[in-house]
Amino acid sequence: MPTVCALGRFCRSLWLLLAFLLLGFPSMILGQEARILEIEIQGTSELEEAHLLFTLESQVNFPLDRQRIRQDIRQIFETGLFRDVRAEVEPLGDGYRLRYVVEERPRLLSVRLEGINLLDLDEIREKLLLRANDIYDPFKAEQDQTLILDKYREDGYTTARVLPRLEKESEQEYRLTYVAQEQPKVFLTDVDIHGTTVFAEVDLKRLMLSAEVDCFNWINSSGIFQEERVNQDLVLLTQKYLQQGYIKVFIDKPDVTLYHNPEYSRVELSLTVTEGDQYFTGSVNVSGDLLEPEAELLEQLELKTGVVYNPFLQNRDRAVLNELYQERGYAFVRVIPQTRINEDNKTVDVNYRILQGEKAYIGRISVAGNTETRDHVIRREFEVNESQLFDGKRLRLSQENLGRLGFFEPGLQLERRRRPEEDNVLDLMARLKETQTGTFQAQIGYSDVTGFSGGLSLTKGNLFGNGQTLRLSAQFSEQDVTNEYSITFIDPRIFSTRLSNSIQFSHRRLADSTGLERGSLRENTYGTSVGMPVYWRDLRLSVSWNAVDRLYNNEGYNVFKRSIAPTLTYNTVNHPIFPTEGIKTSLTLVQTGTPFGGNVQLREFITNYQQFWALNEAQTLIAMVKGRLGWLQQMGSSPTPPEDRYRLGGLNSVRGHNYYAIAGPYGGTERIINQQLTSYIDEFGLTQTRLSDKRTSGLSFDELGKLKSGGISERLFNLELLFPLSRDERSFIRGVVFFDAGNINAEPEQYALLGETEPDFFDLRHSAGGGVRLITPLGVLRFEYGVKLDQRSGESPDRFDFSISGLF
Repeated sequence: MPTVCALGRFCRSLWLLLAFLLLGFPSMILGQEARILEIEIQGTSELEEAHLLFTLESQVNFPLDRQRIRQDIRQIFETGLFRDVRAEVEPLGDGYRLRYVVEERPRLLSVRLEGINLLDLDEIREKLLLRANDIYDPFKAEQDQTLILDKYREDGYTTARVLPRLEKESEQEYRLTYVAQEQPKVFLTDVDIHGTTVFAEVDLKRLMLSAEVDCFNWINSSGIFQEERVNQDLVLLTQKYLQQGYIKVFIDKPDVTLYHNPEYSRVELSLTVTEGDQYFTGSVNVSGDLLEPEAELLEQLELKTGVVYNPFLQNRDRAVLNELYQERGYAFVRVIPQTRINEDNKTVDVNYRILQGEKAYIGRISVAGNTETRDHVIRREFEVNESQLFDGKRLRLSQENLGRLGFFEPGLQLERRRRPEEDNVLDLMARLKETQTGTFQAQIGYSDVTGFSGGLSLTKGNLFGNGQTLRLSAQFSEQDVTNEYSITFIDPRIFSTRLSNSIQFSHRRLADSTGLERGSLRENTYGTSVGMPVYWRDLRLSVSWNAVDRLYNNEGYNVFKRSIAPTLTYNTVNHPIFPTEGIKTSLTLVQTGTPFGGNVQLREFITNYQQFWALNEAQTLIAMVKGRLGWLQQMGSSPTPPEDRYRLGGLNSVRGHNYYAIAGPYGGTERIINQQLTSYIDEFGLTQTRLSDKRTSGLSFDELGKLKSGGISERLFNLELLFPLSRDERSFIRGVVFFDAGNINAEPEQYALLGETEPDFFDLRHSAGGGVRLITPLGVLRFEYGVKLDQRSGESPDRFDFSISGLF
């Protein structure tokens, strides 16, 4: 005979069964609506219960709905706090009580690291997903284990092991410990590639990320064996062959031999390549929905009949056709390459079948990942608007605009999401990852005049997330010969318009080291400029106004300059700090004096040209060419101030020469080369000796006054090749080789007085050299050594330059 308790449980279960059956019927049963009168959550704390109740779809006085209850169960379970969730329904007065019964996951009393001596413990702890007092999640525990293992492998400890140990203090309290079994570092000492006849083995090795130990191992991970890199190498080598038409190339599974030593372990890696035959391109056709005649479409493609078949060129052509259609609104266009291999003549026929689909429109534009940059700074770079006809080309330009800001890491993408309820509407999402936008730069130098000198520069881009730039700089010297301070503010988009603005102020103090007896100098410079794009998006016109006041201790030498300078700039460089391609060129006219005031009448023409090329697919081999031309034209009777005359030499112009050493026929270097010891009678009738320029012997006082250091025209040319010194791209260790050429010309009268021939345009000073640039998250170090290719008597043969800059 059943007991009273058993009978009670049976009745309760009967009511629950009846309640769930009622949920399957319409909301009105026997004339009454099934409503929720009470909701409770059983098995958790009051705080978590209140939070969960707030997020439920089901609420008091709502109709009892099976779909809502299912959604609630799913939502509670997805919080990750519980390992079991179920719902119970029981009658309560005229309605029902809805109860969610939860079983909490156990909490972690502690998360410890044990046996880890070769890694930075603080760095690992910061990245762990699980911490003390967190809910234990097996999936997160596995992720943390993988994180620690990956760090070991990244640092070369390939054979290290990490095991999680879970200790149960009670049903709801665990202790988690990650136990490491450390092993010596594993180095890659030998790489052999067999079966290569098309390419030299050394050329294939240069492509590989896995590299044998080299001299840079102490500052990067070159020579460290990583299995992941070997897998990437197989892809890189296969791509190399595919690009040359060897479409059936096959690389056997790598043969890895591991040797253990007490201090370290080493690996020998052997690869075997089966190259196969080379294939050429047969017929190339375009079919399907054609917006233009087939012949016109084929002209825009790179893959031509008779050339080596390259599947990567085929993909590039596919992208060209895609953009052509997307530019006209066909966002869902499909370009399907159809290939046929002809074994008899080793050719591949290609047909691009185009299915244009329907036209699409831009829906919502969203931004994610911008923790510092404000939304409007990002949105103003978009070339497309919401509700506009889709345009793939403008979308690509929008992506380029965001990349050129320099605020985000390279490789940003604009995601497209098709609306399920509107097939022809695409929502756009810009997923961004912000990068360091602040830089600092430090320079150290020495000369006989100034002693030790230095400079500091701080630049903050994207100021307060508004896209503006603030730059502070200071220069100083040991002998207090020169001190300079400046501040610059740049707003590239005034009120989010296309207008740009910059404001600058600087103050400089110089001791009188020119021999002109003008006394020490105090110089204040004020300037502002406004710019805007004209005609093309990459072409800008700007106009700047500058005021320069140079005040000397001795009267009669003060200079007051007022100038207006319009500048036309064309800029397609893809990144402001680490460019890999693009052109930047400008033309500037500076009008000083009339009608803008001041006591200097001067006109200056300046033109600059700079271009970058990526010479390989990985964009690690970068070529740069730069040129600058300048002319000064005196407009009035007042002479050109010495500070405004051209001088070259130093790290940023002609390397191998001292700063501003190339200063015309009467520059400091030329005077030293031509100096001689001469005798003269002083005011007391005594014979004295002094050093003087032998070329000035016999010149009158007025003629000597016409000789000036510096020039009135300049030309400067730089050619650089930047290349990686390690296969580890993350190390950013780059070598540079350079060739510099430049010179200046003074007034023709000076050459006549000194008995010299005025150099023509191609009569240049030349230098060449190389260096190393270390680009790290903490800063950029430049070590560059230049050698004069046309050393003159009395000149030093070379010069070493060093500078420090940083990112923050």
